[in-house]
Amino acid sequence: MRADVVVLCLALVVAGCAGVETPSGRGGSRVLRQRAAYASDGSSEGRRSAEAEDEDPEQPRRGQPVRLPSGTVILGNRPGALSRQALELGLLDVDAFEKLLVRAGLEDVDDLPARRNPFTPEDAVEVLGRLMEKPVSLRSLPPRMAAGFLLREVLERGEVSREEMVRRVARFAREQVAVLRPDGYLAWALDGSTQQKVAPVAWKDGAFRAGSFELGHFYSGRGGVFRHVDAQLRASDWRPLAEVYDDADVINRSLDGAEDAFVGLYHALGQVLSRPTDSIAGLRHLPAGVVALIASSPEYWERFQLMTAGEQIREVARLATNVLVTWGAASATTRTVTGMMAGAEATVPVLSLSAEGALVLERIVVPVGRTAAVLSSGPGAAIVLQRAHTASPGAAPSSGPGKWGPARESMSERARRYQEQISGRSADEAYWVGEVKFDGFKDGVLLEAKGPGYANKFLDDLDPKDWFKHSGAVEMVKQANRQLARVKGTGIPIEWHIAEKKVAEAIRKLFQENKIKEIAVIHTPAQ
Repeated sequence: MRADVVVLCLALVVAGCAGVETPSGRGGSRVLRQRAAYASDGSSEGRRSAEAEDEDPEQPRRGQPVRLPSGTVILGNRPGALSRQALELGLLDVDAFEKLLVRAGLEDVDDLPARRNPFTPEDAVEVLGRLMEKPVSLRSLPPRMAAGFLLREVLERGEVSREEMVRRVARFAREQVAVLRPDGYLAWALDGSTQQKVAPVAWKDGAFRAGSFELGHFYSGRGGVFRHVDAQLRASDWRPLAEVYDDADVINRSLDGAEDAFVGLYHALGQVLSRPTDSIAGLRHLPAGVVALIASSPEYWERFQLMTAGEQIREVARLATNVLVTWGAASATTRTVTGMMAGAEATVPVLSLSAEGALVLERIVVPVGRTAAVLSSGPGAAIVLQRAHTASPGAAPSSGPGKWGPARESMSERARRYQEQISGRSADEAYWVGEVKFDGFKDGVLLEAKGPGYANKFLDDLDPKDWFKHSGAVEMVKQANRQLARVKGTGIPIEWHIAEKKVAEAIRKLFQENKIKEIAVIHTPAQ
């Protein structure tokens, strides 16, 4: 008789627990046994009553997690899959945060963090590091994004109780949060299950997009439609992006969830990196955060230059996927540490790349004034320290007409986001040509950004409303004339990027009436 059958029979006789066997024909079997239950913190929680077994397994418990009832046997073909099977069958005694981490890729129960109170930023860095060591599959990508968001919140806001971590996980269920996968499908953040098809993902306007959705962002499906969410994961825009509907192809997609997630980005990036490159400038059309990582590691950059075009695309896709799902952004803005925090030095999460291409995360002390690329989307942004004498991706060329400096103005959060979208820099910085301010300078063009919020200032015929005509509209004309006068004779073009289509049309009309012809007014929707 086979040894594993004997073990299973003994377990059934002694413990009365049913075993769970994986589908046949998938290779050899492994046996996962539960170790002795961890000691609790002195309370009676370690001995749960029969009634307590019916409690919601998502509720927090004190002490260390009890992984499986003693004597339970699960047969599987690889160790990591065993924990995932046990989790989905309700056999792992874990709280909601731990369940999310298992689904995100920490399938070996020994990788789960100790259930200490409080959960500190140092703990968050350790867990983020473990997650970045794990491959990202289509199935694990949505939970990995959710876990990364929660861990970055701890980095930004400080230590938190385990009970609070569980409450924060509940937001994803309450708001029915979904994400876009690299294969163009929407999937639910908590368990990674596929919902519906959107469109093929393409690299467009500095982001991976499919229809109205963007890779790395969260969306609320509450109420039967998908909408953008704010920093608290609440629906922030009444305009629906798509209906939530049953997709007949979901069954097929559910069967291949083990596929590497970065495969979906491989084809999108192939359109912009069609031949091998041996210079950082050759990567300028790729995600700025990934380019900053590559440029910050001389050893890896040396290896990268020797790769074929296909190998380079594969590496960029792999890095972009890992950075996106863990940090919420593959783009980056360049700023100094002084611009991010006060004091002579600061302890910040620093992301780097080993010679072998592995992502490494550390919390280290960085002196003020050090230049860094900041991965900025959501809480707890990580930085990539730039090497001395290395220009940052997207930095203005030395031949530009001015220089970057403090913006010296306040603005709303959505205005900040839009300005950073257009300029590729922090909204705390502006591009100064003498005493005249621009929001950015890129590819030889001076930029001005007008974010959402101007539409209510114009009538349907595109004329300014009376209360705005003699104030804001006049100031727009003055600003445009100041900018034109400052660069007159240089041949440097100026572009005004407007978030709202109606406002773009209104400003074109305003400029035409005031004989301002040299400024291009462009409708660029907010991301």
